[in-house]
Amino acid sequence: MIANAIARVAEHEAFVAARFDGLHERFKPEVAEDDARVRGVLAALGPLRGRRVLDLGCGKGRFARILAARGARVVGLDVSAGMLAGAGETPLDRVQGTARRLPFRDESFDAAIAVEVFEHLEPRAVDDACDELRRVLRPRGLLVLVDKNVYAMNTERPWLPAVAVKWLDQRRGLWMYPPGGPVRERWFRPLGMRRRLSRRFPEVRVRYLLARDEAGRFPFQVLPPTRLFVLWAARAPGGVA
Repeated sequence: MIANAIARVAEHEAFVAARFDGLHERFKPEVAEDDARVRGVLAALGPLRGRRVLDLGCGKGRFARILAARGARVVGLDVSAGMLAGAGETPLDRVQGTARRLPFRDESFDAAIAVEVFEHLEPRAVDDACDELRRVLRPRGLLVLVDKNVYAMNTERPWLPAVAVKWLDQRRGLWMYPPGGPVRERWFRPLGMRRRLSRRFPEVRVRYLLARDEAGRFPFQVLPPTRLFVLWAARAPGGVA
């Protein structure tokens, strides 16, 4: 049974890698610095000069560029060779690999980020990824996750749950993965992910990010739990507080 589970996780990862390889031209190599995800990550990380940061699921390096411009030494890991190749002249060391088995030594990084990465992991691999991220962080190191909120409302139709619109679009073949395929993008319960991280990290904060198309609009402006993106900041134990 364990062997079958491992095989299913490996098949899932291979499918995700192949999908990103085939669709890599869809993905932009840059992200605006006023993007809510960028602002959230930078605020959570604090000063970056001289710090070694792992960009998990780095893709074409769009977040890595911004971190490196602020003095971080960035190492990017992605399961897709096509996405890594698209990083071009981005100032980061690139490694192809999987989140559930990071090819780095213990306590190798001062911080790690994972922006819209966990949503592509096989459910059984999420805990493995959390364990691995905890392992490679130095004492008091910081993990910053950004992913989608299963309770978010849809910005075009604020009376509808965003996950319901996603489900309909998936059925129509308008999403990342084909209908009827083995992989679906998963969204997360903010407090559920917080509990998951709390098993490994003594300090976990949750923040609901206000995206550009949500700003100034009801319910997103006044009800943070309706926003699409959530940021979890988890501090590793040890060191000096």
